Amino acid sequence: MTSSRKSSNSALSRLFLSLFVLALATAIFLYRQHILDQFNVWQFKPSQEVSAIAMRAELSDTGRFYFYASQPAVQERDAFNKSCTTMRGETIVVLGCYVMQRVYLFNVTDEKLDGIREVTAAHEMLHAAYERLSGSEKTPIDTLLQTESQKITDPEFVTLMQEYDKSEPGERNNELHSIIGTQVGNLSPELESYYAQYFNNRTKLVELYAKYESVFSSVRTQQTQLADELDALVQHIDEATNNYNQGVTKLNSDVAAFNERARNGGFSSQAQFNAERDVLVLRQRQLGSDRALIDGYIATYNTKRQQLSEINSQAEALNRSVNSNLNPLPSI
Repeated sequence: MTSSRKSSNSALSRLFLSLFVLALATAIFLYRQHILDQFNVWQFKPSQEVSAIAMRAELSDTGRFYFYASQPAVQERDAFNKSCTTMRGETIVVLGCYVMQRVYLFNVTDEKLDGIREVTAAHEMLHAAYERLSGSEKTPIDTLLQTESQKITDPEFVTLMQEYDKSEPGERNNELHSIIGTQVGNLSPELESYYAQYFNNRTKLVELYAKYESVFSSVRTQQTQLADELDALVQHIDEATNNYNQGVTKLNSDVAAFNERARNGGFSSQAQFNAERDVLVLRQRQLGSDRALIDGYIATYNTKRQQLSEINSQAEALNRSVNSNLNPLPSI
């Protein structure tokens, strides 16, 4: 009787152990990504620089978890280009990338672009978060993102998404998830509620984006304005020069005719001579004023052309500071 009871308890223990092992294996399988993320977070030791970026990017505990699970690294040009290369050997992005569940940030140091690393970090973190969403979780979020994107009429946003469609086909929703979350304010209540799990204050993050983007926007506006002004000045100079040359040709002809008449007694009186001569002198003075006006147009053109050259240099410097593919200019 005792032996039978012991055998039954032993069998029951083995059954419980088998069920526990099965349940544990199932849990590990179902939550393997979270377990791996948690392990990565535990063993990752963020630098002061990375910690400061996470804090200023307004990452919540959840956002910080996905950010640190991606073991972010801020890298200089050569290391960044090596890290941000796809399996096909193509450089992915300029400012940051999310590759093999790692986040890499290009070390942009231009003070005029303050905030660009933080926004990039948040952008890449959202790629990590999106990857962890299940299919059933992505479906409603994708719908909200598509609806929100249709409200955005900014030509640069439209162009950017078209470029993503070409370079990363099938990743539109993934990119919208990062772009809208870090760059677009005043979202639908549903999306704001969704993004609130990743950010303590998304509004401040969007303000950082607007701040450095305004630097690029200002340069582009100045370039366009100066180019338009130069085009208008060229037209004024061409028209004024053409009229001036025609006026000079006509005056030379009329002066020659006047002198010929004077030599041949073609004036009935001194008064007629003086009157017609005064008209020619007045025309000569007007042409002098016209010439001075043209010289003024030319001087203004040269000034604005120099301004455009300086703005173009600023634009080139900004582009170099954020484009990891452009090597720095050599010192001379």
